[in-house]
Formats: sequence, structure tokens, C-alpha cells
Amino acid sequence: MYWVPNVITLGRLLMVPVVALLLSNQLYAAAFWLFLFVGISDGLDGYIARRFDVTSAAGALLDPVADKMVIMTCAFVLAWNGWLPLWLAIPLIARDILMLIVGVTDPRLEDRWLKPNLLGKAHAALAFSTLTITIAQAAQFVDIGLGLTVLFVLLFCTVTGSGIFYFVAWRRARRGMQIKSSAV
Repeated sequence: MYWVPNVITLGRLLMVPVVALLLSNQLYAAAFWLFLFVGISDGLDGYIARRFDVTSAAGALLDPVADKMVIMTCAFVLAWNGWLPLWLAIPLIARDILMLIVGVTDPRLEDRWLKPNLLGKAHAALAFSTLTITIAQAAQFVDIGLGLTVLFVLLFCTVTGSGIFYFVAWRRARRGMQIKSSAV
């Protein structure tokens, strides 16, 4: 049972190019259903991992990478197609790229993870929700008009707020590690 959450996460990663291809070809209805499935699978793998206590280091690394890849890819293609404004797409993509780069390249963070917090989880939920509604609007399933702009502004606030939070936490983590290593 320990492998189930990781298989779901890997499946989500494998769906990223498929969603991108559907969005690129403006097959919004199919992209909507696949993106919705991807979002639900994100919650499912986390639930299974916690419920059955089958968390792993691989899952702790792969899950946020999969989330970021899904969000960045969809944001890029939706912005390219004119469905997501650049003032939102650029910081949304930049935040996740920077978080991935720092997580992979900063050797001082090797043994110390920046734990997810409520603002980061709210950002992820709002990003998935906003992108889902944007794709639904592109597929002509809904027409929420100005409501979509309100979602864009709220998402921009969580992008900015969570980005600042993680930057400050990263700086504090680095300073703490410098103090430890210099005291040794």
C-alpha cells in the first residue's frame, strides 16, 4: 500500500503534457475533465498517504513538483491562448520556478524542508480552482464574467503572499544553518 500515493503522483506528472497538448489545441472540454481529474488525484494521494501513514521521502518531493508542473504548464498555455492575464501568469509561473530552483539547487536545504503552511495550501487550492474555472469558461461550460477577474485578483494575492512567506522562511532557514555550521 505504501506505493499507491507515489503511483498517483507519478500519474499526475505524466498527465501534464497531455493537459498541455489539449489546451494548446484548444480542446478545452477534454482539458477541463482531465485537469479536474488531476486536481482530484492530488487530494487523493495526500489523503491516502496520511490516512494509511504511507508517506515517503519520494512522495514529499514528487507531490509538490507535480503540483507546480501542473500549475505552471496550465498557466503558461492559458496565458498563451489569452485566457489568463499576463499580470497573473508571470508571477504565478515565476513563483513556482523559483521555488523549484531553490529547492533543487540550495545544498543547505538538503536536510531541511520548508514545510507547507496554510497560506501555501490556500494558494494551491485557489490556483487549482481558478485554473479549473478558467478552463471551464474556455470550454463554455460556465460564464462567470467579472467573477473570474475577482478570482484572478485573489490568486494574485496568494501568489504574492505565499511567495513572500516562503522567501522569508528560506532566508531564515539559510541563516539558521549558517549559524549551526559556523558554531561547529
